[in-house]
Amino acid sequence: MNGLKALGGQVKGWHFIVLACLIVVTVLTAVVYIFNPLGLNPFASDESDGLAPTERLIPVRVDSLTTEISINGGITFSNKEDLTFGSPGFVDEILVSEGEIVSEGQLLARLDPESVANLQRAIAEAQLEHEDALDALADAQMPALQIAEAEAALATAELELQNAQSALDELVYPDPQLVAQLESSLADSELEIQNAQEALDETVNPALEAVAAAEEGIAQAQVALRDSEHSLANDYLDAIADIDAADRDLAAASLNLHVVRNSNETREARETFDQERKDYFNVVKKWTGAEPTNDELSMAPDALFAALAFDPEEVYSRKFVLFPDGRIADNPETRWNELTIFAWRGLYPGASLIEVSCNRNTLLVNQQSDTTNTNRELCIGRDMDNAFDALDLARKSLSATVASYGERLSNAEAAVGSVRLAVEAAENTRGNLEKETVGDELLQKQFAAARENLNRARQDLEDLLNADAVEVASLRNKLTLAQANRDDAAYLLNTLLNPGEAEVAVLLNEVAVAQARRDRAAQDLQEIHDRRALQIALQEATVAAAQAKIAGAMRRYEDSTLKAPWDGYISSIPVETGQDIESFEVILTVINSGIVNVEGSVDEIDVLSLQRESPVTVTIDALPDQMIEGVITNISSTATNEQGVVTFEVAIEVVIPEDVTLQEGLSAIARAVAREERGIVIPLQAVSYGDEGAYVRMQDESGAIIQRPVTLGSSDGFFAIVEDGLSEGERIVMQVLDDSQLEDGGQFRFRGSGGGRPPGGGAGGRPPQR
Repeated sequence: MNGLKALGGQVKGWHFIVLACLIVVTVLTAVVYIFNPLGLNPFASDESDGLAPTERLIPVRVDSLTTEISINGGITFSNKEDLTFGSPGFVDEILVSEGEIVSEGQLLARLDPESVANLQRAIAEAQLEHEDALDALADAQMPALQIAEAEAALATAELELQNAQSALDELVYPDPQLVAQLESSLADSELEIQNAQEALDETVNPALEAVAAAEEGIAQAQVALRDSEHSLANDYLDAIADIDAADRDLAAASLNLHVVRNSNETREARETFDQERKDYFNVVKKWTGAEPTNDELSMAPDALFAALAFDPEEVYSRKFVLFPDGRIADNPETRWNELTIFAWRGLYPGASLIEVSCNRNTLLVNQQSDTTNTNRELCIGRDMDNAFDALDLARKSLSATVASYGERLSNAEAAVGSVRLAVEAAENTRGNLEKETVGDELLQKQFAAARENLNRARQDLEDLLNADAVEVASLRNKLTLAQANRDDAAYLLNTLLNPGEAEVAVLLNEVAVAQARRDRAAQDLQEIHDRRALQIALQEATVAAAQAKIAGAMRRYEDSTLKAPWDGYISSIPVETGQDIESFEVILTVINSGIVNVEGSVDEIDVLSLQRESPVTVTIDALPDQMIEGVITNISSTATNEQGVVTFEVAIEVVIPEDVTLQEGLSAIARAVAREERGIVIPLQAVSYGDEGAYVRMQDESGAIIQRPVTLGSSDGFFAIVEDGLSEGERIVMQVLDDSQLEDGGQFRFRGSGGGRPPGGGAGGRPPQR
């Protein structure tokens, strides 16, 4: 029966037409034999057509030959669930019966009230435990007094170490500026001694050059006295006044030039720029631990981070692993310092407040960079931007100041040059006027002045040759004081450059002690953090356990009232109302009959033609008139061998119509298309075989019946494609069925005509076998 059903699924519509014709011809033949006992052929017009009484001509046509694979199996339900209360107790009420149709969410059964009350109490107790665990976790996460004390101790130890190291550095490596000051003081003292000695020598033993100069002054005064008669008149006095005015102008211009040259504007701008650059350097080092070059300090923060290969968003993220090898140390392959990042992220108390960027920036000019944002959270971007903006502003101010200074200096130098030309012009005027003669009155005045100059020169010579004892004593005291100052400066410089070994050893010991204290304080703080981390992990695990306990209690409480998980029907109820049940005992079984599976098997040849997600048509014995669509969901990768027969399991998902209700275990047949080929299709019933291969009997153009060899191609066991030998529309001889070819129930089967089983194989011989 299944074979005939498979046959029905493999033939096309026109195949059924041919079969219907054969049935009609067979019936007519039987009638003819009943009413024509002489055996006359009713289908032949005369005996010349060559047809037997059970043969007839059928036209050849082009059609599709479909090869199908039948999968025999049974119905199973994929959505089937056994419902349990999940808690021991008594069945208080069952609201459905076996076989009843239910909807998703429909109430099915209840646990007894006492057990439900116990489940509610378990939920409350679990919630209290969860609250206690949350409180304990909050206590563990809060900074404890012990941590604050350990951090304070570490900070104190760091300060002590820094002070001890600074004292040692000052002793072993003196400040170059201080050394330069002491060297300058020593040089000044040496120069003081030299000047004091020279002044004393000149006072006690005047040099011959000084005496000669004094005598020459007398001689010049005498000459001036003699030449006073050649004084000038009013023009000469005007020229003198012009010279004096020009000299005053020259002095004023020179003073202005001196003021410009010694202006503090550029120095102050330079100092401001140097300080802002130092601040920017410190901010970069603070957040990255790197020391940027002067060229890098001219870059904006984003460009500088790119030059350092430093991404603050990534590095300050908790997901970024600073020490992938587990060793806490700076990575020499990076410009930035991992220990600095570790100090911020792991050691700084306010690490959770650090932001890489913030929404609002405020530039503070000539102040420290603003590290915190409006929420008092540490902001790296804000800190970097403010420091860079202040540096950029100082750079622009320095450039403007230098440009202004250059312009003022150029103007002052031009003014001095102009006044000097005026002085030279006045001098030339006076020289020209000195050649003229003046009157007696002016001559007397000039003569008196020349005589006064002569007396003053003589007095100077006398003072030079007769030194004052008080002045000599004062000069000797100055020399002694200068020598004492020189000795003090030399002692201080020598002490600074050559510290004592004992003092150095004492400071080295203090540095070692401070380092040991710092290391111990850091170790103590780390141990506290480690214990705190363990406590937090323990409390977090306790909270998670409490949450799981609440979830379990809630789930058991919810399961105390059973509801339908989907639309379906109740397949079984193994318990009764009032029955004492365990937590795992099944109360009801609910089946969703809307989606079913057909589980069947195919042989090892057919399995190669199947694919997952391929469509199939399913017929169920209980529903013989319905064709149901399905899809292959699984093909087993392992074979089953039973008595030498190798098969593979196949699962098919079928969507059942809403008005159909099935039972699990019903038999079903699924048909999948393995191959479809189009061409000239003829029944194998019309093919015969001879020594030269396959042939058919056909009617030629004259109406005679002849034999024509054909080349056969694909076949499904009942029909075959003719690859060569026939054309569409030609008529071939087809043997009709007789009574012996009928199965029970009136179904037809094909039987080969004359020629028996075809010899050989291949497309040109017998039809391919499945």
